[in-house]
Amino acid sequence: MSALSTAGLMGMWHFGLPTPAVVGAIILLLLGLAYRTVCLLGVPISAEDSGNTLKLWNGLSKGHHIKEQVREKDGSAVVIEPLHDFDWKTVEPRQFRHFKRIYHITMGKEGPRIQYLKDATLLTMAAGLQSDTPSDLIAIDKDYLDRVTHRRHLIEKHGSGVHGCLPGGVAAVNELYTYLTSEYLPTRFPTIFQLSDDGTQFINNAAGKTWPTAPPEDPAAALRVLGETVEEDMFLLHEMPEGHKSYAFVCCFPSGFDPSTKVGKLLKDIHAPVPSYDKIGASMERFFARTEVGKSVKRLNWAIQTHGELYNSGSNHMTNEEALDTPQDADINIDESYYRVELQTLTRLPRTRALLFSFKTYLYPLRQIKEEGLGSELADAVDGLKAGNAPGTWVYKGAARWSERVCEYLRA
Repeated sequence: MSALSTAGLMGMWHFGLPTPAVVGAIILLLLGLAYRTVCLLGVPISAEDSGNTLKLWNGLSKGHHIKEQVREKDGSAVVIEPLHDFDWKTVEPRQFRHFKRIYHITMGKEGPRIQYLKDATLLTMAAGLQSDTPSDLIAIDKDYLDRVTHRRHLIEKHGSGVHGCLPGGVAAVNELYTYLTSEYLPTRFPTIFQLSDDGTQFINNAAGKTWPTAPPEDPAAALRVLGETVEEDMFLLHEMPEGHKSYAFVCCFPSGFDPSTKVGKLLKDIHAPVPSYDKIGASMERFFARTEVGKSVKRLNWAIQTHGELYNSGSNHMTNEEALDTPQDADINIDESYYRVELQTLTRLPRTRALLFSFKTYLYPLRQIKEEGLGSELADAVDGLKAGNAPGTWVYKGAARWSERVCEYLRA
C-alpha cells in the first residue's frame, strides 16, 4: 500500500469516521491493488474470478469499464477494445464486394484480394480465411434496431425452427450467454449496453430491454435473448471422436436451409448438400480442432437472391433435380434482387472448449452493385461458379433459375 493511501486512511481515523467505513475503504483499496498486481504480473485467474472482479468495479464506477482484458481459465488473455464514442445510428453497414472470376472450394488462408468499405474508406481483404480479433466478434451499425426487432418477431413466429439446444450444449450456451451479456457487449459497446450497479442486470439501451446476466435455467430462453440482442446467427459445436457436432443454435437469417435440421449433426452431414465438400471435409475438421481461444478466423460467403427476405429456409438453394425441372425466370424483379454476403467467424469458447460459428448477413441491392461499376465483375463471378473445382456450386446457389436475367442486367 502506498504512503499516500496509508495517510488517507489514518486521516479517516483522525476525523472520527466510523469503523465500518474505514474497514470498507481498506477492503476496496486492497482489492484494487491486488487486481492491478494480477493484471501487471500476468497471473492467470479464472473466468469466474475475472467476471466477479469486473462486476465489482462496474458497480463502483457506475457502469464504466475499468478492465478491458479478460483473463480466461486457461491463462489466455482476450482483449476487448472498447468503442467509447460509438454512435450506432450513424454507422453505415460494411460494404463487401466478394468477387472471384473463378470459384474454388478451399480451406486456404489466402486468396484474391477483395474490397469493402468501412467508415467510408475502401479497404481490402483476402477472400480466403483471415485471422480476426476478439473485439470484432459482433458488428453493429445503423440497421441494428430494425434487425434485432425483426429477429424477435421471427423467434416468436418460428419458435424451435430458429433456435434449439441439445442436453450436451447447455453448458456452452450458458458460457456464451454470460460472456456476451456480462463482458463482451458492455465492454465493446458501452454506449449501447451497460450493467446494473450490482452486475446482475444487462441493459440494452438501444432496444429498451433488460435481462439478467445469469443465464436462464432453460437454454432455449437464453438463446432467445441472444437472438434478439445481436444480429449474428450462431451455432455451437463440440468435437467428438467422429467429428465436430452441432449442439445448439440460434439462426434467424438462414440462406436456403432449415437451421433446425442442423442441430445434432456432424459437420460432414451439415454440409452434405454442398457440392464437392468432400474435397475440404477432412481439412475443415482439422482446422476446427486447431482453433485456439482468442485467435478467431473469418471468411466471406455470398449468394444472389431475387427477394428481400433475410429469413429464407428454402428458395436460395437448388438441387440438380430441381434445376432440371426449373426454367430460367424471365420475370425477375431486379429492384427486389440482392447480392447477399455472410461475414462468418469461428471462435473458441475457453471454459467448455465449444466452437462458436457465427455470421452476420448483409444485403446489397443489385442496382447498387451496378451503379458502382461492378456489374460485369459480379456477372463474371456468377459464371465462374461452374468454372472451378466445384462446378455444382452454380446449380446449388440457384443460378439455374435466375442467372440469365441477372447477368443480362448486370452487363447491360
